[in-house]
Amino acid sequence: MTRRVLRRSGVPAALLALVVGLSGCSSASDQLDETQLAQGNAAPAESPQVYEPEGGEVVSVPGTVRALVAVGDRVAAQTTSPSTLEIGRVEGTRWIPEETVELPDDVGAATAGDDGSIVVPFADGVVLVTPEGESRTLSGLGPVSAAAVTPEGDLITGTETGEVVFRDAEGVEKSRLAGLTTVSEIAVAPDGSVTALSRPDTVVASVDPAEEVAGPLLRAGRGAGMIGDLGEGSLVASDTVGGTLLVYSTSPVRLHQQFPVAPAPWAVAQDSSSDSIVWVTSTATNTVQAYDLGDGIGVLRADIPTVRQPDALAVTESGTVVVGSGDGAGLHLIRPTLTDPAG
Repeated sequence: MTRRVLRRSGVPAALLALVVGLSGCSSASDQLDETQLAQGNAAPAESPQVYEPEGGEVVSVPGTVRALVAVGDRVAAQTTSPSTLEIGRVEGTRWIPEETVELPDDVGAATAGDDGSIVVPFADGVVLVTPEGESRTLSGLGPVSAAAVTPEGDLITGTETGEVVFRDAEGVEKSRLAGLTTVSEIAVAPDGSVTALSRPDTVVASVDPAEEVAGPLLRAGRGAGMIGDLGEGSLVASDTVGGTLLVYSTSPVRLHQQFPVAPAPWAVAQDSSSDSIVWVTSTATNTVQAYDLGDGIGVLRADIPTVRQPDALAVTESGTVVVGSGDGAGLHLIRPTLTDPAG
């Protein structure tokens, strides 16, 4: 299952200097250098028609896969047409279907809550789903573009107009702040730090409920696609337009690594069996890669052909990599073997 040569790359010195300068600014409006090249509005690149998944098992699910969420060794596959969560237990490369949860048609992408729930935003609130398939709908919150749940069970929602709203577990508003173009994703680190992604202008931002405006704000490459939690106080972002992977600390947000990866990276996920391995899909090549972040320069440890249009990705607690196809090709379940680092 492991393929090709290992690759090493460092963070460009000029980029690091730019990041340090940006993160030292004091207000949200002053934090972005508008002369910096940024395209934004990233979307998964259309994949080649030819694909040959390597190793593991490919299983069918209804419709196309929009998002994958792993909770322990259960995985929830969010599908479209029909709009459902297909929850299954993963044993090695076996997919054992357990529950189907119907969702509204106007939903956003499902994400993992820090309390073990699955969080799905929709046009009037959020749907909260347990790994066992029990669901609870919080309506009347207004349009929600992104959502997250803290380890304490409190809710955080985002809007298309760039506001982040902190709520209690029942959805009651406690505070809100502005300062973003839109809120595309929200990530909560185990240390409680909150980071938001605004995809149209490819910005990541720290979000503090005690403040009135989000910040600091940083450009995330030339067109950020997805962000994912990397554990205590850090996250990873795919720069889909620029073809790089970015690693940030989150309290406050600050760039620590950026390195080139396969073209059009999209979905990202931490390997829960390792503190230093992150997985990322490349929709331009129908592949999924593993990178080792341990020595600070991003080392390729696996490069595996997978299903067409690999728009979704999750890694189970026991280390099974699950890739979801946005083109109806199902799920690819892989038990990867990582190469040893060169040198």
